Amino acid sequence: MSDRSLTEVRSEIPRFARTDSLFVTAYFFTGAERMDYRKLFEFDFWANSETLASLKTMPDGVEKARKAMCHIIGAQQIWLSRFASPAPPSAQPWPDLTLEECGAAIEDLRQRWRGILEGLTSEKLGSDLTYLSLKGTENKTPVQDVLMHLILHSAYHRGQVASAVREAGGKPAPTDYTVYLRSSKK
Repeated sequence: MSDRSLTEVRSEIPRFARTDSLFVTAYFFTGAERMDYRKLFEFDFWANSETLASLKTMPDGVEKARKAMCHIIGAQQIWLSRFASPAPPSAQPWPDLTLEECGAAIEDLRQRWRGILEGLTSEKLGSDLTYLSLKGTENKTPVQDVLMHLILHSAYHRGQVASAVREAGGKPAPTDYTVYLRSSKK
């Protein structure tokens, strides 16, 4: 833990962000070694699978939700390719996948990200990932920031899927982190 108190840290966090527990956790635990990205990614893939399962119960009319699910997968594929090579990724940000293809892609991504995350040391987490944007611009971003971006990006778009499922009369999957923790202990 940091030598600073949570109260001190909270006073520095913008008011609009104070209720975001992931933001507070990421801000307070600044040491990369303190953040268990493997656990966060396991949660992320669990939540994506649960979200997809709720989407599969809906009629074909929830196109907006399917597209958001595809985008979660596309973004994961793009960033995964950036870890392998700084060249522009061949993956698309908005792939057109069936729900069955989404399920297979989520499992494939889970296995491939596990391989990347297992090899990450604290030193590597703090190092920059050099990559080309989709527009061809070279960028450098700390690896730990890329990983946090992916977790938050997926959560944002899972919210869109949940809203679309609810609007269509369905029941969105409960994908809170605490639900994951309880289900993973069974």
